[in-house]
Amino acid sequence: MDRMDGSITNMKRLLMIFFDETVAAHLTKDMCSYPYHLGKNHHWSCTYAYFGKEPLHNAAFEEYCSLEHLGDTEKYTDKKKIAANYLTLHAQNYDFLMFSHYGGASYSLARLAKKLNPKIKVYNKMDLGERGLAHFYDGTFLRRLKVIPEYWKSAAIDLFTVENRSFYETLRNMRLFRNRIEYLPNPVSLFGVDLAEIKAPKERENIILTVGRPGDPVKNTELFVEAVQKVDRRQFDDWKFYIVGEPEPHFREHVEKICCEDPWVAKRLVLCGRVSDRRELYELYARSKIMCMTSRSESFCIAVSEAMYFGAYPILTNFGRIVHELTDGGRCGTVVPQEDASALAAAWERTAERAELPALSREIQQLARSTFDYDLWTARLAEYLMRLK
Repeated sequence: MDRMDGSITNMKRLLMIFFDETVAAHLTKDMCSYPYHLGKNHHWSCTYAYFGKEPLHNAAFEEYCSLEHLGDTEKYTDKKKIAANYLTLHAQNYDFLMFSHYGGASYSLARLAKKLNPKIKVYNKMDLGERGLAHFYDGTFLRRLKVIPEYWKSAAIDLFTVENRSFYETLRNMRLFRNRIEYLPNPVSLFGVDLAEIKAPKERENIILTVGRPGDPVKNTELFVEAVQKVDRRQFDDWKFYIVGEPEPHFREHVEKICCEDPWVAKRLVLCGRVSDRRELYELYARSKIMCMTSRSESFCIAVSEAMYFGAYPILTNFGRIVHELTDGGRCGTVVPQEDASALAAAWERTAERAELPALSREIQQLARSTFDYDLWTARLAEYLMRLK
């Protein structure tokens, strides 16, 4: 079906422009998933316009959301020009314009879109972390002064959303965001996955799992490895420690050196590499007892919500207020200080001993599936957007 066919009465039309490089894996991320679900669940005509080394083709995705390759360039100024030219040609064809990340191009392109099409409404999904929050609010008078230019810079944005409920409660009381900000988390994508086909064992295996970019300073996976070295070895003699993600060369060398020097760690620590098959990844979550993230900073951390969706118990470093939301205030997970391998190892030990861990896993899975659901939150997003018209 032609997604721009005007024969469908009252079909809403949304254009998403994304500035970071898009690869096939992004089709399951929030910036793609929300337009996809608006098309699938609410019969909107959606287009995802992106930059990347090559065009993406995915028939299942494109059934509900068109893919528009804008080109391959790393220069931000070039991307702005290309996006502006695209809007000049197509802004009249859309009811809504969507961006991910606040500031910069999203503000200037929003102004351009409204000059070209005064009826268009502009939505900014902020993808806000702790640093992003501090850009707008840190409780000081100086910050209140510095944020004043944001009033006129962002005037063309009709709706902002944030993924963290505590951020929402803070920002919605600011004059800058008053009456134009909502809460919208990042749900778990089941795109290309049949939930009924996920193989979940009757009993979980003794696996502690971490997922990310090993060697990236933000992910701090070195702390995970250090905690493996510190655990009670008698208690964890029959456990495995999985690191999922393509490791940086220096991280691989770091792990290989430790394993050469420590046979106990070498037998139990597994570098899984990148797991691109989502069914395989979800089955690994379903097998694991504990999901651990050692990040220094995260805006949301979808890997944690994915693991919880399949019942893994989360143990997280305190990488921001989002950890308390993900763990339901500590009821469904454990938060430990950053940069403290001993505290992390102790949390693993306490959790592994808990007789109620299987029941907790079921409770965590139920919580995640009722909270991180795309059908639920896409319906909420559609409501937010329709209020603007």
